[in-house]
Amino acid sequence: MTKKILALFFLFSFFSKAQNIRLHGNMSDTSQKGLPNVLMMALKFSDSSLVAFTRSGPDGFFKSITVPLDTYLITLSHPGFSDKTYFLLPSPKDSVFNLKNVQLPPKSFALNEVEIIAAKEKSYYKGDTLMFTADSFKTAPNATVEDLLKRLPGFKVDANGKISIQGKDVDQVLVDGDEFFGSDPTIATRNLGANAIENVQVYDKKNESQEEGANETLKVVNLQMKEDSKKGYFGKTSGASDFQKFYEGELLANKFKGSQKISLFGIVANTPKQAFGNGDAYKYGLTGEEQWSYNDETGSWNNNGNQGTGIPRTIKSGFYFNDKLSKNTKVNSDYTFNQSQLQVHSETNTQFFFQDTAYTNFKVKDSESNNQNHAFNFRIIQKLDSLTELTVAPKLTYNLSRNTNTQTDDFNSEEGVTTRRTVVNNKNRSESTDGNVLIKLSRNFMKKDRNLSFTYQPFYKTSRNINQLKTDFIYYQGQKADSSLAQERTQDIFKLEQNASVIYIEPFTKKFKTELSYNFTNNHNTNNRQTFDLSGTVYDIPNASLSNNFDNKRVINRAGLKFIYEVKKYRLSLGSYARNVYQENHNLTKDTTLKLSVNNLLPLASFNYKINQGSNFQVNYFSNSQQPDLQQMQPVIDNTDPNRISIGNPNLKPTFSNNVSVNYYFYKGISDRNFWSGGNYGNTYNQISNTTLFNSAGQATTQPINVNGNYYANLWFGGGFPVFNKFMKVYYNFNGNYSNNVSYVNGVKNVSLNRGLNPGLQLEKNAEKYSIWLSGNYSYNMPESNLNLQSSQPYFTYGLEGSVVLRLPWKFIIYTDGKYTDNGNRTPGYNLKYFIWNATLAKSFLKTDNLVLSLNGYDLLNQNIDNQRYITGNQIVDNKTQIIKRYFMLKLLYKFNNQKTKVEGDDEF
Repeated sequence: MTKKILALFFLFSFFSKAQNIRLHGNMSDTSQKGLPNVLMMALKFSDSSLVAFTRSGPDGFFKSITVPLDTYLITLSHPGFSDKTYFLLPSPKDSVFNLKNVQLPPKSFALNEVEIIAAKEKSYYKGDTLMFTADSFKTAPNATVEDLLKRLPGFKVDANGKISIQGKDVDQVLVDGDEFFGSDPTIATRNLGANAIENVQVYDKKNESQEEGANETLKVVNLQMKEDSKKGYFGKTSGASDFQKFYEGELLANKFKGSQKISLFGIVANTPKQAFGNGDAYKYGLTGEEQWSYNDETGSWNNNGNQGTGIPRTIKSGFYFNDKLSKNTKVNSDYTFNQSQLQVHSETNTQFFFQDTAYTNFKVKDSESNNQNHAFNFRIIQKLDSLTELTVAPKLTYNLSRNTNTQTDDFNSEEGVTTRRTVVNNKNRSESTDGNVLIKLSRNFMKKDRNLSFTYQPFYKTSRNINQLKTDFIYYQGQKADSSLAQERTQDIFKLEQNASVIYIEPFTKKFKTELSYNFTNNHNTNNRQTFDLSGTVYDIPNASLSNNFDNKRVINRAGLKFIYEVKKYRLSLGSYARNVYQENHNLTKDTTLKLSVNNLLPLASFNYKINQGSNFQVNYFSNSQQPDLQQMQPVIDNTDPNRISIGNPNLKPTFSNNVSVNYYFYKGISDRNFWSGGNYGNTYNQISNTTLFNSAGQATTQPINVNGNYYANLWFGGGFPVFNKFMKVYYNFNGNYSNNVSYVNGVKNVSLNRGLNPGLQLEKNAEKYSIWLSGNYSYNMPESNLNLQSSQPYFTYGLEGSVVLRLPWKFIIYTDGKYTDNGNRTPGYNLKYFIWNATLAKSFLKTDNLVLSLNGYDLLNQNIDNQRYITGNQIVDNKTQIIKRYFMLKLLYKFNNQKTKVEGDDEF
């Protein structure tokens, strides 16, 4: 297989091979004769990318290097002298260049006038910020920002647009330091062209949000645009259809004038390309259509399904405005409208294991969601004087959704005999309004690094949900008579939260400073759930057992002290928070009150060592305490799914967790090698887990409880390096994980272990006339449970994928990609093997090539499907979900700018 892959690379190289040129030379035969270790670099003049390099030997002569025919800057460098640069314009007739008797200039000398052409490093550190020079990473053909990020060392972008770097999720994407269309990063990453980006910056920043439970810091990616991209206008518009069923339309227009930025966008589509992206399921009320499981390792619910499945229909539009109104006033505002529909068909097989028996549940589910969302963000930053800045940032969202769900469950005994069936037909209508205002006053002082900041942020949320629940219970084997359930449930949720904080930083010396902080939170939540049974044609019979009015009040006082020591390469911080949480749970229905007061010490520490401009080492430790949410505490039965009933627990205690992580990263621009690695470990006391009781019919009732004994560990590394004299590049990655989770099943303690190994390898070749990449990945999971050995069944998934781009004469481009997936050791019917193959033929028109006509074929073999497995507690769950299969579209794309020139690096189709 490896030989075939390499042969493929060399074959494409042969057909597109251009004439090469050869460089050699020697140092001066006078004072610098025999000067060793002089670095000779061949840099492309067009983008300053390094093509090849060599060093002088002990005799002062350079080993010859061979590079493709192009225009170059030949730079010679030595620590004891100043650099010397040659501008090289070769021709096919002159293919050999000998730099004889090179004389490097002294380290410093006076110049009257000089023009400097500098080659930037591909990747380097600027303080605590990791910088990537965008033009140093070649992107083609779909050169959006998302494609650029996929090229950067350590970056990973999944199918939904979610970004991670060096194994850590990115929390926020900014453009020139500002939010671009609020919290949806895909609007920037999937619409802005890579050619408009000067550099990509990665750093951690303090989280401005004061909402309870928010992370202390955020991982941020900032896209710094080129100055010439901030002048005039640019954008694109496209339309595509099969003239029968499927369609796509898109518009993005940007106008820049100095500090003013105005952007408009619109999307309309019913294809997976414009399906719900990163975070949409939560924002637009689609959480009821996802496959969720409880994560004992973090105390949270996780979505195990794959977003973007099903048959979508999307209308999305918005505007963005940013301007500096005066020397001291800057404003930023955006509005986004999203109207979406999603139809999903899924089949799920769940195996339940107990100490002495087992059974299975086969579920077929059809759902349709209709959602509408309005999101508005505004920010004004006002400098009151040279040292004082005031920020006011209101945010408002409004959601409206309607969902229908039809679900059939068959329960089968260990012998495969169907014992009962349920048929569920539910409808849901919901409406919610969510808003908050960030007010921050920051004051610097004449003494460097001294700072005082005050933040106040109120949150307001209200929502109303109306659910109609209808279920038919069908019993076999003469267990009991068939029955039905018909109810309507209303749920009114209200949240009002006040947050205030003050932070003071005092530098004692240039290297040593301290940070004192105080945070106050006052949180008030109510959840009034009322259920009515059907009487004839009206739901008017109150059901007291399924109704409850619950009120939660929480007051948090937290004081912190942190010491920071910082020199040129090192940064060390040590500190701790002292926190008191006072909580009142008031069951208004039963007129009972439960009070709780908890004190915590939350230590933290971090060490950062910037080894050099291209490498960094970091160690972090932090402790955390999470409060149970209102849904977990409200003591009322939720029978939305009558086979999986849940009830809250008002006696839940806050959790306490310890987390430690280690990360290392380096990138060497000359050799184009990078490596990143890391690991983390965490344990949690009073982890919020589950206790589940199963009755004889297989009906489950779950309640959250506090447990101890949960911990996890992860190890990861990856990197890339060129091979065959930079003919192509190899990328590799590995992730290993281990977790220990505790829950209770029918009163018996269940300890679930899971171990996973996930290696991956990718080969990549980019040339003027073609681009190729091939990759493989393997995932092997080894679950283990003390409850039943049958649930300890390893399973695997491996995949092979790749793409080829050919740039042909007469402005034609051929693009094809494919992905093969093999799922093994799963339930019969879920060991699926499928190959998804897409292909495109595109042709550019006009002198600028900005008009592109393309014919696109998706899933040519008609095999597309989503297949997932996850394990939780005593369950093994296999799920497959419908995805749009084979279809073809004819697409017309037009890219425009005020200069009427070719939009370089943005060859989309």
